[in-house]
Amino acid sequence: MYLHNLFVYGTLLPGLTNYNRFIEAHKPKTFSARARGILYYLPEDGYPVVLEGDGTVLGVLYETRELMSILPEIDDIEKFTGVESQSDLIREIRDVENLDTGTTVKAHMYLWPPSKAAWLKENGEIIVDGDWAKFLREKNKG
Repeated sequence: MYLHNLFVYGTLLPGLTNYNRFIEAHKPKTFSARARGILYYLPEDGYPVVLEGDGTVLGVLYETRELMSILPEIDDIEKFTGVESQSDLIREIRDVENLDTGTTVKAHMYLWPPSKAAWLKENGEIIVDGDWAKFLREKNKG
């Protein structure tokens, strides 16, 4: 059975550029969601990444039977090759809490490779509340 769920927390959120380019046309079911991890902002690159950890990352859960055809394009923009040492991000299946239904489901999620954690901790900024959309709104105000 193929997994039809994708958890996103950054540039693939509704209304953002990558959502409009890669997700919107497939009209997935969309749910508010959260997952475990620590959200970092990469100032030089301008986007967020998640590192394994005991924090909470807020985002959106997409459910669509077309996910199998969408994932290769998303793998490409996330620079996921299937080999950790050759990828910017890795894709794993994680437990994600659907905040709209109160259920926990399995979903694909892109994460920062553990082998590169030291670099991220030195060069990234933690987004304490794990909410990229809120971070962007506050950043754009200033």
